[in-house]
This record gives sequence, structure tokens and C-alpha cells, in this order.
Amino acid sequence: MINSLGTFLQEQLRVLGWSRATLATRTGLDEWTLEGILDSPVLPEWPQPDDMLALSRALCVSVREIALRAAEGSGLSVMGGIDHNEALMLATNDELMREVRRRLALGARTGQYLTSAGQQVADTAQPA
Repeated sequence: MINSLGTFLQEQLRVLGWSRATLATRTGLDEWTLEGILDSPVLPEWPQPDDMLALSRALCVSVREIALRAAEGSGLSVMGGIDHNEALMLATNDELMREVRRRLALGARTGQYLTSAGQQVADTAQPA
């Protein structure tokens, strides 16, 4: 069993180029709370609902994804894991638009556009 939430958050920090201090600022969570989530091999306790909401808003991901990863990180069995297609079917229009904005911002910052998890396509636009 691994801390799925901590692993996910560390991956998001890497992708976004954020430090822990940036995550703390954007979520409003204190360093102690983030340290417990990011560094523990197993989540020491279930994150507070406000903490999960703050993480989802800061990272522009659904609260459902944060909750499922927290469940896995706490040792609970999550049937079938997190299915990307199912998550898209359950996402609201607002959540989908946040994801589009997040990906566009990442593309603008890095010069590449994310097409799906783990896959990047170089921007082929020629400067005028």
C-alpha cells in the first residue's frame, strides 16, 4: 500500500513546476498538513473535507479524484481504481473547463500541450 494522494500531489507539483510553498499558498493549507499528506508512506488520517476541496481547486482537478486517491492512500480498496473515461463522464462542465484552462496554461508555460495523461505534443506553430 502506498500513499496515493501524496504520490499524486508530488506528481502534480512536478508537472506544474510548483514548490511546496506554492501549493501551501494556493491551497491555504499549513506546512504541517501538507507534510503529512506528501511525506507519509500511508496517510496518517483522512484529510478534512475543506483540505480536499482546497487541493482540488488549486490543482483544478475534481474533488472526487482527490477523495479516491485519499481513500487509496488510507488503505481503503477503491474498486477498479480511477478510470479516466469514467471521470470524464462524471465531470461537470465547470470541471471540464478548468481542466482545459489548466492544460492551456501548462502548454503556454512549457511550449507544449498536454493531450492526455503522460503524453505531450510539441507546439508545431511557426512564429510569424
